[in-house]
Amino acid sequence: MTDSALRALKNAYAVLKYATPLENTDCGTICGAACCSGNKNDCMFLLPGEDELVKRNGFTVCETQGNSGYPAVLCNGKCNRNARPLACRFFPLFPAVTEENGRIRVKAIVDPRASVCPLTLENVEIPRSFKRAVRKAGLYLTRDSEICAYLKKMTAELLEISELRSRLCGQKY
Repeated sequence: MTDSALRALKNAYAVLKYATPLENTDCGTICGAACCSGNKNDCMFLLPGEDELVKRNGFTVCETQGNSGYPAVLCNGKCNRNARPLACRFFPLFPAVTEENGRIRVKAIVDPRASVCPLTLENVEIPRSFKRAVRKAGLYLTRDSEICAYLKKMTAELLEISELRSRLCGQKY
């Protein structure tokens, strides 16, 4: 892992250390921790270089076809919250990265893969403070070229999923 990737990841971890999608409560109490259900099919995608950090904290890392060649973490349903991967810290949002006129833009969007989360329903408002934290973490992550390229690619995929879901099912994310 490069020094810039390590710095970017550590800064993003720090920004999201205490950030939560629901203020003053564990959102897992609402849905029975659906995002941490711990069955054999649960995994969270890792960002470039992040596998080195999570392995140190005892997570099981596996290869996957669905993450642009980068590994994922298998969820066993329990973990040290301070050591969680960024995908868990962002959930149910994602730092969408686009480039306009040579300028990087980051926006916290609802991740269309997070349909298990009741916070993605239209009548639930995710706090602005959490959205800002996800955006700020995303800005730190764009400082590394490999992570930035990964986020741009994932953003394009997620926007495509959202568009397809909207056209086929009338669901807006």
